[in-house]
Amino acid sequence: MHYVTEDELREAYGARPFEKYELPEGARLTPSARQFLIDFRIEFEDDEQGPRPRGDKRGAHGRPHREPAADLGALVFDANLLGARLRLLARRALGVDNTVARRTERVGRKWQEARHASDLVADDGHADQGGPPPGPAPIPTFDAGIHPIFFEMACVHAQIGRYARSWARAKEGLGPDEARIAAAWAGEATTVCELLEEAIGNAEEEV
Repeated sequence: MHYVTEDELREAYGARPFEKYELPEGARLTPSARQFLIDFRIEFEDDEQGPRPRGDKRGAHGRPHREPAADLGALVFDANLLGARLRLLARRALGVDNTVARRTERVGRKWQEARHASDLVADDGHADQGGPPPGPAPIPTFDAGIHPIFFEMACVHAQIGRYARSWARAKEGLGPDEARIAAAWAGEATTVCELLEEAIGNAEEEV
């Protein structure tokens, strides 16, 4: 099954803006992709519920519109993408901030190698509920004394935060077990973002 991501939609929209989106046959939207369509008021067909009019949040017979439950397969897909991004950051951070390099490599490899949602929880199978999703990405000071890797950390922070906030919203429509896994992943995403925030803050203090 193909999962349409927010990045795919943004790229297509940037090339040619559209007011209606038709989901390819056999494909599903990730939560962040669905949120993008809603935010940009683009008419689209839900994975399971048929057409969704732009700006209309009410279903048949005037009942409130309810988004279909998220698919944890999409969470694995998002984690794979972000894991690859984290591992690239880890490689570039080697020799500049080895603490960040080691920790982002460890988390990035776990995310990138995940094939099932259960692969994203702790090794003992425990799914921690985690805290709130990450806040806004830090903005490094534009100074020659700050290595470019810290600007890249801010970019990765923004990417992870965007996905984590989407899944924090999506878990409300999941069953108890699935919601715990989504919350655990979002909690780990927040921990990674906090690591990047600390590294950027330390780099600015040293200038």
